[in-house]
Amino acid sequence: MKNSTRIIVSWTFLVIISISTNLFAEEPASGWRGNATGLWPDAKAPLEWRRLAHGSMEGMRAQANQPTQAEPGDAPAVRKGLIAEWLVLGPFSVGDSVENLDDDLLGGEASLSPSEGQRAKDGTKEQLWRRVAAPFDDPLVFGTAVLPWVDLEKPESFQNNRVSYAHAHVYSPRGGRTRAVVEHCFGLKAWVNGQEVYRSAERQGALGGYQPVSRHELMNIEPAAGRFEFDLKPGWNRLLLKLTSSNRDNWKEMNFCLRLMDPPDVEYETNNIRWMTELPGRSTSTPILIGDRIFVAAEPDLLVCVDKNSGRILWSAANNYYEALSVEQRDANPAYASRVAPLVEKLGKETDRTARMNLRREIQETLVSIDPDQFDLRYDGHFAAHFGIVGFSMPTPVSDGKRVYVWSGLGVAACYDLDGRRQWITRVPTEQLEYGSSPALADGVLVVFLGKLHGLDARTGELLWTQDRINKNIAAVLAATLAGQQVFVSQLGDVIRPKDGAVLYRSRNPIDGGCWAPPVILGSKMYVGKYGVKQLSIFDFAQADPSGDAKRWDPELLAIIDLTLPREHSLLPDGGWIDRSTAGSPLIHEGLAYTVDIYGWLYVSDLETKATVYYQDLELDGLMHYNAVPVAASPTLIGDKILVLDNQGTTVVLAPGREFKVLGRNRIETRLERVWPIPAQETLAYAPPIADANCLYLRGERYLYCIGEK
Repeated sequence: MKNSTRIIVSWTFLVIISISTNLFAEEPASGWRGNATGLWPDAKAPLEWRRLAHGSMEGMRAQANQPTQAEPGDAPAVRKGLIAEWLVLGPFSVGDSVENLDDDLLGGEASLSPSEGQRAKDGTKEQLWRRVAAPFDDPLVFGTAVLPWVDLEKPESFQNNRVSYAHAHVYSPRGGRTRAVVEHCFGLKAWVNGQEVYRSAERQGALGGYQPVSRHELMNIEPAAGRFEFDLKPGWNRLLLKLTSSNRDNWKEMNFCLRLMDPPDVEYETNNIRWMTELPGRSTSTPILIGDRIFVAAEPDLLVCVDKNSGRILWSAANNYYEALSVEQRDANPAYASRVAPLVEKLGKETDRTARMNLRREIQETLVSIDPDQFDLRYDGHFAAHFGIVGFSMPTPVSDGKRVYVWSGLGVAACYDLDGRRQWITRVPTEQLEYGSSPALADGVLVVFLGKLHGLDARTGELLWTQDRINKNIAAVLAATLAGQQVFVSQLGDVIRPKDGAVLYRSRNPIDGGCWAPPVILGSKMYVGKYGVKQLSIFDFAQADPSGDAKRWDPELLAIIDLTLPREHSLLPDGGWIDRSTAGSPLIHEGLAYTVDIYGWLYVSDLETKATVYYQDLELDGLMHYNAVPVAASPTLIGDKILVLDNQGTTVVLAPGREFKVLGRNRIETRLERVWPIPAQETLAYAPPIADANCLYLRGERYLYCIGEK
């Protein structure tokens, strides 16, 4: 393949991926947690930072009833933009819900300031304002598929051509510009402090649930929900919604999902953020640091090189089916040159996010029209529904210190020198697309996983072998030296020989059981999780036979550590069961194992006595739904402190040891443009931090952050 540094973005659980620093060609290199251990004891980066949004949402509260005092009192907080309770009136019948949307049914509807139980009259019909509790995104309910809809009428009593009202009193300490993004089943009008701010007589529904977040991204489309902006005054404000049912025999609901948010141009207060760089696409992968350069993946197929001192993007390169075509394949069909190449060139110059998305869709459609067998994506509904959190760029790059290797979830592998000159690119024969894993390097072999384990010649990209027995691997493959041999280690603890893919060791009972991340390997010991956070097995390979005979690799099982947890710890308030799954690998440090579940509980075990030292709720506030996991990053040691991150910009700094001690909480509250009623907060971070001597680096949904003193 010709060298290329063009930016092209193609067509296109959860895991956090990173890579080793100070890598050398003769040593195995892993793409997990920065150095395969999450230990950065020499880092001296500041452990205090912030980027706080000071807008109308700061300290916002809302309640259904009229306030009785100037202060908010115990009014419920507006959590992630959702109002907790509304006063609802109706429904009232009208002749036609579209034609009669502007009819004032209450006589001065815009000036309403109701209280619960207050009477209202529409003609001869009298009703009472009633309180309706609105749903939040529940951080303990895994895989929620539906938006937090507020229903104004029960389905069994639904009728066409009806009108209802919903009212809330909103308290904003600062006031200021505020944005609302709303989906509504049919017509909606909105007033803020008596002023009309929104009107749509028809349905506005871009999502309906959280699954389409994935499907839309996979198809490179972004249909917008309703959106309006307004100014809140400091103190109490009135928000009134008027909703209708359909005037036709189609939609059978009267509901809405509305989120309030700060616009992205809100004022920020910052500390110890040396730079932040906008990246061309999201990713759950982790940056890798090679000298003065940071390499990071971006959706759907980009490898991006960033200068670590300034944050400036030095180069980027796409890795997809089109780029993997040989010169002969392109020359054999002139349609590539006439129809595709101009679009790719245009995409390389385009910086607007929406324009780039539209170009990617056009490129994909064009390629499929030319050769559907070559370019049509093959995936099932499960993958499509989770694409918004998985993506194609989930695998982290890996490097030998001279070259950087990238593996795309499309099934494309490539190698670059540090200046962006492509050395090779290849499309690995794969079946249906599924979750990709971070690659690894050992003994001159680049190993990649997509349904099966494949070994590639790191010099040429030639496919050397495929190992069918390794058919389950979510987050990453590790590279290590065990029993004097360079090997690969799967998520389940399988040990594989690089030169031929032979399985040297396999656990007698391999099961992930809610552990989505690979083991930790320190020296000759391997620490493998099972059953979420509840079990940790320790194997010692010091006496394993290095002959390479798969039947004779039999490590010593040093310990099986079971957490001591009361049964009620795994029960919801309604008695439902919580699987304490983990998306991260454990942190092994000074005789203790630290694991964190996806809900934000930390568990500490003694490796020698096998005792549970403590378990503690970290009081994080992550976002949970079908395409979001509150805590996914592995615990990380920076200097002599432990960091745990949620997906909403919060990092907890902990003292290691046998007593639970919080030393600090850091927040990055970057607000993004949203066309759907999802939180404006940038998703940050699914990946753990990596560090050098004086800085640490965090990968967010939109930005790469350098934390360091200026």
